[in-house]
Amino acid sequence: MPTALERVFWGCGDGSTIPVYDTPLGKIGAVICWENRMPLIRTAMYAKGVEIYCAPTADALPSWQSSMTHIALEGGCFVLTANQFCRRKDFPPPPEYTFGGHEEEPSPETAVCPGGSAIISPSGTVLAGPNYEGEALLTADLDLGEIVRAKFDFDVVGHYARPEVLSLTVKTEPKHAVSFTSTVG
Repeated sequence: MPTALERVFWGCGDGSTIPVYDTPLGKIGAVICWENRMPLIRTAMYAKGVEIYCAPTADALPSWQSSMTHIALEGGCFVLTANQFCRRKDFPPPPEYTFGGHEEEPSPETAVCPGGSAIISPSGTVLAGPNYEGEALLTADLDLGEIVRAKFDFDVVGHYARPEVLSLTVKTEPKHAVSFTSTVG
């Protein structure tokens, strides 16, 4: 889901574009940026069995780390969140017009996006990061057995799902800009 000026370049996907891949490392899935704050898409990922939930973002707000810990606990999965680190000097000079209300141009060394990449376990333990020091490669050993232990206590799409009360329908067929229907038999 594109936000603000992202709509200039990006469009919306459909339910066919939220896969979880079964790999030798575990079941890996991803949604980007603020889609991670959308509980229904997260629930779809959990129902697909995501074990390693990747959350790339440009959100460096302090609340992002809380959201990532929540997702790890809620989904009983590892969360790998990657956030860009960039300084003002990494961008071209601003155009004559701007969309912001900046009084003065920040110094070239000012962190425009300060990072915050992290790796979080299904129990909410931060295994690496968050990194706000510059470009870095974070690593951690992931014990997939932690997922089983986490879901034994709380499985949001298992024994805690409450299917007698709640349900989610995910439309996985590709959507097209134009479709034709006919009422002629």
